[in-house]
Amino acid sequence: MEKLKVNLHITETCNFHCRHCFAQFDEPDMPLPAWKRIVDNLKASGMVSHINFAGGEPLLSPSFKELFAYAYAQHFVLSVISNGYFLLDKKYLPDGFFRKLSMLGISVDSMDRDTQKEIGRCDAKGNILTLPVLKGIIRKAKTENPAIAIKLNTVVTACNKDERLTEKLSDLPVDRWKILKMKPFRTEEFSNYDLQISDDDFAAFRKNNPPHGEQQVFEDSLDRSYVFIDPQGNLLDNGGESYAVVGNLLEEDFVSVMKRYALNRKLYEARYKERG
Repeated sequence: MEKLKVNLHITETCNFHCRHCFAQFDEPDMPLPAWKRIVDNLKASGMVSHINFAGGEPLLSPSFKELFAYAYAQHFVLSVISNGYFLLDKKYLPDGFFRKLSMLGISVDSMDRDTQKEIGRCDAKGNILTLPVLKGIIRKAKTENPAIAIKLNTVVTACNKDERLTEKLSDLPVDRWKILKMKPFRTEEFSNYDLQISDDDFAAFRKNNPPHGEQQVFEDSLDRSYVFIDPQGNLLDNGGESYAVVGNLLEEDFVSVMKRYALNRKLYEARYKERG
C-alpha cells in the first residue's frame, strides 16, 4: 500500500478570516516538543511519507520554522498550504524554505478585491493577496526550486460562484488547480451554512473556468478524503457536519489510531493523484 500524506494543522491562527473556513478547533496550539512527538509517531509508523503543513496560516505558528526543519531532517517529503500573504517575508520562512518543499499550495478563492473582502480573505485592515504578489511568490519559488510543484486551492462558495478565475490566472505557471465545493460545517460557535452552493452552481463554476494547461481537479466532497491532525494532536474524522476525534497521537501510536478511521480510499487517492 502506498504511504500516506498527513496534514498537520499546526495552528488555528490566521491573519485572514475566511467565512467558509472549517479550521475551527477551539483549542490552543501545542508547543514544539509535542509536535515533534507527533512527527516521531508518524515516522515510527512506517505508514507516512509526506507531511503537509496547514492551519489557519501555518507560517504564523511559533513552532513552524523548527518543526519544518525537524520533519525535513526526518526525510519526510514536505508541502505547505498557505494564504500566501507572508510568503515573501523572510522572517516567517525556515531556512531553505522553497528549496526544501516538494509542493507549495496557495489558497486563491478570488482575484476580485470586493469578493475577497466579502469572503473574509483579508486581514483586519482589508489587505488581500493581490495578483502581482501571487505572481511574485510563484516566480521566487520556481527560481529557488525549479522542481517545486505549485498548486492553487479554490473553495467555491456563494460569494465567488460566478467568478471567472481562469481568465485571471491563465498565465501563471501552475502545476495543479484544485477546485473544491465548500463543505458545510457547524459547531456551537461557527457555521458556514449561509455560503452553501448547489451542485448546479458548482457545475457552472466548472464550466466557466476551463483549464489552461494546469492539471485541474474538482472535488465535490471532502468527507474522509484526507488524514489530518488538529492543533492538539487529534486525528479528526470530518465525515459529518462537525469533527469527531478518532484518537490522539500523543497518547496512541498512529497505526492503532488509523485502524479506527474510515478513510475513503477512493476520494483520498483522487485527491492525491500524483501527490497534489
